[in-house]
Amino acid sequence: MQKKLPLLVPAALLAFSTNAFSWGSLGILGASTHTKIAAKALTLVDKSRYPDTDYHGRQIKNGSTSEAGHEGIHNGGGRLKDWWDGGDGRGTLKGGVLPNYTKLLIDHAYLNLGRMCHLTQDQAVPAHAAHIPHSIVLHLPPDGVEKYTGKHTDFGAIPQVAADRAPYEYYQALQDETRSHLDEWVSPVTGLPFWDQAPGAARIQDATLGPAGTYGGNGDTFLQSADQNLKSGRSLSAQEIAARQLGMAAGYTAAVVESASRLLPPLVKDLAVYPNVVTPGHKVEIAFTALENRTRHVRYSVTLTPKGGEAMTVLAGDIGLDKPRPSFNTNSGDNPPPPPAPEESLFNKRYSVKWDAMPGGRPLAEGTYLLQVQLTDDDGNTVPVSVDSDDVRENDTVRVLSVVDTEPESPASFSFN
Repeated sequence: MQKKLPLLVPAALLAFSTNAFSWGSLGILGASTHTKIAAKALTLVDKSRYPDTDYHGRQIKNGSTSEAGHEGIHNGGGRLKDWWDGGDGRGTLKGGVLPNYTKLLIDHAYLNLGRMCHLTQDQAVPAHAAHIPHSIVLHLPPDGVEKYTGKHTDFGAIPQVAADRAPYEYYQALQDETRSHLDEWVSPVTGLPFWDQAPGAARIQDATLGPAGTYGGNGDTFLQSADQNLKSGRSLSAQEIAARQLGMAAGYTAAVVESASRLLPPLVKDLAVYPNVVTPGHKVEIAFTALENRTRHVRYSVTLTPKGGEAMTVLAGDIGLDKPRPSFNTNSGDNPPPPPAPEESLFNKRYSVKWDAMPGGRPLAEGTYLLQVQLTDDDGNTVPVSVDSDDVRENDTVRVLSVVDTEPESPASFSFN
């Protein structure tokens, strides 16, 4: 073990030497600052309107501590749209939010939402917004704001940020807000701004993709100013800047999770059609589980499409859903708990309806039909088409229904094809 230690230490140092090590996010000796920001943000969210942010708060907070969203050791940002929709399929994306969600991996989806929160929170750190390289090892000492807020989590005024954008758009909005103040945050020690963007960086939308900035006067004097409570003229003191930015991070994080909650779609699980071979006028039972993240209501429709023909709606109605049944299985170690079933994580209802296979009172012509169930939630979201082309069978919305002139000799079984 002693012989291996010299090899392990550089690897460990390299892991910590990332421009993305923001807000003291590892939380080795307690909750990380990222986790505290996420927890603060979740207290701002109306749980009656966004109950899923409460049910899945643990995953959101755990994801917010993760550094997985950064694309490289010296990149202080990340591509949030890729994290939302799965993007280019890079392994570090862990499948994104929507792909995991639609594949019924609900815990993974909310964990990735937490990673989106992390990347957004980073943009309240001035060194991130100015793209200034900083880390534990490669640029000692660590960034002054991050070191200070690791010990002083004093939230300043928290803005009310409207959840009217896509969840991945708040990253850039918060970075722009932070960048707009860099010139006015002046160090009383040097008389220069604490953080300087690179020349021409203002023309680059995401600063983390542009040239690196520098600490004002080529030195990070923030921590000294904060410890001595120094203030320069009417400019905010270092302590006030730290508190302000923590408040901004919490406000924008709340908007991210509210926006995501409103955009997550309803889902169909375990659709079954029985029998799947019928004669005209024969009763067909259509059964499925409806899933929804935010409200206890969805609208459903059933359409029938003949081969080469147009879809026709044959059934429609409303479904009232039951509350989630969160699993409190906390086993760990060698026997980790299995991921919860979607019915434990989301509003749900197993719904069944019988149909006489005679749309408009007319018997169906002999042939093969595609029967599809669609759901619409109260936010206007519908089940995405991707569910019928992915590698998961349980979330499909389409089944095959065959109509024949004569009764089959033996009863047909449930169809999952």
